[in-house]
Amino acid sequence: MAKSWTVQQLDAMNTKDRNILVSAAAGSGKTAVLVERIVKKITGENQTDIDRLVVVTFTRAAAAEMKARIRNRLDDMLDEDENNANLIKQIALVNNAQITTIDSFCLWILKNHFSEINLDPGFRVADKGEITLLENDVMEDMLEDYYQKGDEQFIKLIDAYGTGRNDANIEEIIKKIYALARSNPWPDEWYAQVLDTYTSIDNGSNKVLANLYESIVYSISDYKKKYEYMIEVCNRPDGPVSYLSAVNSDYMAICGIVNSQDINELAKKISNISFERLSTKKMPDALDELKEYVKGQRDKYKKYIAGLTKNVFTADIDSLMEDVHANAMAVGMMVQLSKDFAERMQTEKKDRGIVEFNDIEHYALDILVRKNGIDKEYTGVADELAKYFDEILIDEYQDSNQLQEEILTAISRERLDDKPDNMYMVGDVKQSIYKFRLACPELFMKKYYTYQTYKSDNAEDIKDAITDKQKACRIELQKNFRSRKNILDTTNDVFYRVMNRNYCGIEYDSSQQLNCGLDYPECKDKRNFGWESEKSTDVVLIDTSEDDENSSIEAEALYAVKRIKALMTDENPYYVYDTDLSDYRRIQYGDIAILTRTLTGWADTFVNVLLDNDIPAMAETAQQYFKVREIKVLISLLTCIDNPMQDIPMASVLLSYFGGFTEDELAMLRVYGKNASKTDKLFIKQIKAVNESCDAALKELSYKCGSFLDKLAALRKKSRLMTIYDLLWDIVYNTGYYDYVGTMPAGKKRQSNIDVLLDRASSFEGTSYSGLFNFLRYIERLQKYDIELTDSQGSGVGSDAVRVMSIHKSKGLEFPVVIMAGLNKQINKMDARNRLVIDQELGIGTDYVNLDKHTKTSTIIKGAVARKILRDSISEEERVLYVAMTRAREKLIMIGSVTGTDKKMSAWQMLSVELALNGIYSYAECENIDKYSDMVMPVALMDKALNSGIFNVCIITSDEDVVCDTAADNDEVSDTDNVQPCVTDNTRLDEGVPYIKEKASDMHISELPEYIKDPDADRKVKVTVSELKKMQEDSDYDNNAFMPDDIKAAYKEAGKDELEAADRITNQEKAEDEDFVPTIPDFISDKEETLRANERGTAYHRVMECLDYNKIESLDDVKADIKKMLDSEKMNSMQAGCIRADDVYEFVKSPIGQRIKEAVKKNNVRREQPFMFEYDRQLVQGVIDLYMIEDDKIVLVDYKTDRVKKGKAGEQELIRRYSVQLDYYALALFQLTGLEVKEKIIYSFALGKQISLE
Repeated sequence: MAKSWTVQQLDAMNTKDRNILVSAAAGSGKTAVLVERIVKKITGENQTDIDRLVVVTFTRAAAAEMKARIRNRLDDMLDEDENNANLIKQIALVNNAQITTIDSFCLWILKNHFSEINLDPGFRVADKGEITLLENDVMEDMLEDYYQKGDEQFIKLIDAYGTGRNDANIEEIIKKIYALARSNPWPDEWYAQVLDTYTSIDNGSNKVLANLYESIVYSISDYKKKYEYMIEVCNRPDGPVSYLSAVNSDYMAICGIVNSQDINELAKKISNISFERLSTKKMPDALDELKEYVKGQRDKYKKYIAGLTKNVFTADIDSLMEDVHANAMAVGMMVQLSKDFAERMQTEKKDRGIVEFNDIEHYALDILVRKNGIDKEYTGVADELAKYFDEILIDEYQDSNQLQEEILTAISRERLDDKPDNMYMVGDVKQSIYKFRLACPELFMKKYYTYQTYKSDNAEDIKDAITDKQKACRIELQKNFRSRKNILDTTNDVFYRVMNRNYCGIEYDSSQQLNCGLDYPECKDKRNFGWESEKSTDVVLIDTSEDDENSSIEAEALYAVKRIKALMTDENPYYVYDTDLSDYRRIQYGDIAILTRTLTGWADTFVNVLLDNDIPAMAETAQQYFKVREIKVLISLLTCIDNPMQDIPMASVLLSYFGGFTEDELAMLRVYGKNASKTDKLFIKQIKAVNESCDAALKELSYKCGSFLDKLAALRKKSRLMTIYDLLWDIVYNTGYYDYVGTMPAGKKRQSNIDVLLDRASSFEGTSYSGLFNFLRYIERLQKYDIELTDSQGSGVGSDAVRVMSIHKSKGLEFPVVIMAGLNKQINKMDARNRLVIDQELGIGTDYVNLDKHTKTSTIIKGAVARKILRDSISEEERVLYVAMTRAREKLIMIGSVTGTDKKMSAWQMLSVELALNGIYSYAECENIDKYSDMVMPVALMDKALNSGIFNVCIITSDEDVVCDTAADNDEVSDTDNVQPCVTDNTRLDEGVPYIKEKASDMHISELPEYIKDPDADRKVKVTVSELKKMQEDSDYDNNAFMPDDIKAAYKEAGKDELEAADRITNQEKAEDEDFVPTIPDFISDKEETLRANERGTAYHRVMECLDYNKIESLDDVKADIKKMLDSEKMNSMQAGCIRADDVYEFVKSPIGQRIKEAVKKNNVRREQPFMFEYDRQLVQGVIDLYMIEDDKIVLVDYKTDRVKKGKAGEQELIRRYSVQLDYYALALFQLTGLEVKEKIIYSFALGKQISLE
């Protein structure tokens, strides 16, 4: 943070006697400003006491930090003025001041004024786990009552919207309506508005239809502009003039739609649209790219209209209205069930003496305000508090909701004529990302656009503000004191284009853009990986061959591993600026954060991949917590104590510390019961059967089974006599389990995890539930809803670890390096596609189910609500992306997996043309956003066309070969396992493009460089045999363009016939690999997939990387070493299972193996050695399997697992395939070490021999 305050920050601190909205951009120092304002309030002129301020923060942690900052500031002031009585007083008051969350403040009101609403003062605040259990129980009882009554409308609702198997769908509908209603200050009013939507459908003032009309007109008005430009394009000398007739026809229809007076007219015109076919007449003078542009834009419009007719205007307008009327009964029943559920929940909570946080807020509002129809009456308590509190300060105001707004307004002085307004609201609407928690950013935006802009240099002196209540103002904090300029340029470039008021509610203009407020000092004599010279953000797209999310996530994780290793390398370390040291230091793992939109499915994969590659990592989720080994075992044991007939938990316990069984022994139990009935095949049955067996061969196993049964019986007996906490304590401590996990890797963290579970068990004892069964239900709900357990969840790697966290969790944090994964992950639009859609403003929309005709149709109300939800969802995702990008201080890397790169790139390229023409995303284009890449890539491609150098876009294949790179002056390439030249150019600009929302001057479509035509992007970096064959057959292709001159000759020797033969061999190998079944332990063979050839290669390379040569004297030694690698989690069971120990032992016995063994003793061996060097104006990068130093010269060894023909033919094939690769390796080693490479050796595991290359 800068030592001196900016003018805007001083305005935010000093302006008073009015309502103030501070729009504080990311990294603008809003917390410091808020602290300073509070300190000035309590120590400056007209000072007040700190307990006469209400400071509302979003989290308890933020409140604690705020108090600590204020206390420290006051302590510093007291050091300079030790006898200041006011400072001493304020320090004494600060701990009890109302610096807290809205929930805690409402609880304070409730505890001090409970008598106003006849609430029992002995109430207890229930936790989320208990409330979810209660909701499920109340829901089950309520539905059972309705079934017993046989209510006709209820039965119809079940028939129409139930699943037929259970009531889960109906329960979900009721809970969604219930939750949304409770976020409103007066739920009954909201319910009435929902029903009014259906009864006033024929009324011209229906707000749902008005919203629908407005959104469609906005969108089609954008298409009108597009068509005007398309007509201009068609009329060019080189334009597709034959398309003009169809384009003009569409344009006339569009004009008619835009001029529609109401929804009825608009619906009729859209339903009657017909599209004229484009002419097929030849146009020899027309440019292909202009024809494609017109076709592409027209196809977009046709798709948009098709979506409207499919989802909104599904029939004529009269029929649509009839469906709405007919659906009113079903919606009414949903509302009735939701209201009944709310009443039953309140009754049940009162009976149990508990409240939840939403109750606290509603009770507080009841204490402060009485509602009578449309009139509000503020109570004496509200008046008392309004007069007492001198100022209401609200942090993170963009995340407030309407209920919280009513509460805080009730204690403010807005309604008091003899007092100045006193609400001070701080936030950034661009960071409002809690719509799922029913935040209402519209509150912020309404005030932002109605409050006047405050400027201290020309503002009036407000001495008589008491008599002028209209001086509410907004103050902008735009300077960012966190990030380097390249991060800010990237963020501005994207959001200046994508975030606009019509669609998102906020205009990202000069008042919203981030301005650099912090100048990073020069990093002298230390590598900073090009920080000072590099002006770009990396966007890395991984071209995956399969549209499989799991493999895509793993591919992104592996790429992250390689980037992190490049940052952490000892040979050329990375430095970041440390504000505490006021100097640069080496980067640490804890400086790096990996952010994803969701942790489900991502956190586990990333953490595991990082840990597998010796990178400490942690993720903070409840789900992650319950997946750690020590907790999984305890939950499984508790499950078996409750019900030993559950086989999966029982298997987990048997193989754990508590069971002590081996996999072979479990297999024996299964074999023993192979002829038993289904029930008798359960492990608990088999354990009992073996225990009672007289078979001598089972004597040892029988004893173990008996011992286990005794332990289990004792624990089951204790569970009926002990509390859950005492039972768990007994299991953990009296069995020695706590000490046992303490001896495991990260033992203290594992013990800490157990402590957390014990704490949760203790908390459970304080709920209205009891018993082991209910505790397990309680834990299940904690997992299902990802309810936080503690702030210290992780993988037990300590604080210096890469953090994998959701973007939401990262809000308010900052990291020197941010890797944002999932750039191309589909945005979740399910809320707009469900059978029931629900919105706070527009209410409920459902399909109409005609039970008589057995038909289901989407209603116009549902279509309108769904469009609103979709718009809100996309707007929220824009804000989520903004939060992610602004977490980075020094480097931002964005990763995404793409299937069908060419098609995606073509679509992004067309959108970049639109941006060049219009400057911003149109309303219509915003509706089409599906992924974060849809926001980033078109801007990045336009950036490339303008040579602004803000982005560095790189596309790599799934096996991590760089295939194109749009980097300007790029100092780095992605790490790979193979040699990868990476193209660079020197056309970078030092400054980012100006952020002006105007058409790119004089820029036409034909002048925009196409991404796929970039000569650098086309430059190949790796070719396969098949590609070489194609290159030779294609006379227009320079198959040597990508290679240094002195290596080209290696490929000229391969003639066409040889290539065809090699292709046949390759194809045969692929077929053989598909049939290859690795050796896998019998116990897991039916549960695991066989490894593919490339995975088998990875496994062999892993063994050779970790092999302890000094301990290998026999085949058994090899097997033991592989088992050790498996036990230490250096490889997984699938990898270990496919390794043939004989192969490894043959290698160690071979001449080269013995030479390596000797070199290991002298510490002259380097394994898995990464390298990067410049060659022929290209960056070449890769990883060398092994090299050793003999007599001051290098011996290079490369392992191959390719299945080739035996004998000389196979040897020659391997030489042909890999000689060029080893030439690169040799050249790299010579440049990096200065030592001569005297031998290049391939060791083939398939042939069991070494092959020397000339």
